[in-house]
Amino acid sequence: MAAPYFLVCGNFPFPKTMKVVKYIAYMDPDVKYPKHEMPFVELLQIYLSDPDGWEAHGYKFEMVTRNPQVVIRLCNPGTLHDIGCDYHLSCAELGGRQMYLNSWRWMHGAHRSKQDLENYRQYVVSHEIGHILGHDHLKCPGIGEDAPIMMQQTQGLHGCTPNIKITEWDVSAKPVPRDV
Repeated sequence: MAAPYFLVCGNFPFPKTMKVVKYIAYMDPDVKYPKHEMPFVELLQIYLSDPDGWEAHGYKFEMVTRNPQVVIRLCNPGTLHDIGCDYHLSCAELGGRQMYLNSWRWMHGAHRSKQDLENYRQYVVSHEIGHILGHDHLKCPGIGEDAPIMMQQTQGLHGCTPNIKITEWDVSAKPVPRDV
């Protein structure tokens, strides 16, 4: 009998230990979500488990139905404004529990990011979950460099190139301590 084997694609080292972050995700009832699209929570799971995302840096995201450490909401710009966020953007508590994704941006993206809609969604999920993990905003490290995930790519690239992967700049910045 042949020994079992595993095929590993890609060239990235996995951390030896993973920190599990349990989350719950939902869409506010007033969000008009296209019926032809994959459901929001399924897309979110795909983006959170991206091999070039935070999972490659020691985090595993697990969707739960009770007792989440993180609450992720797809909400309208008006809701963002009501809770004190900029209604043009998505937002999350730095080192906290609450993450709010702007439904208008989810449906339309951001022209200034120079990314198609799928890549923009990957970027914004990685960026906002980065805040939850304690990472603050970064600036463009230099003309022509990949934009860090923690750079506000929604507002423009400032000489950087569009990027959806966690960069050395993202991981080398010291995060705010968090209990997750």
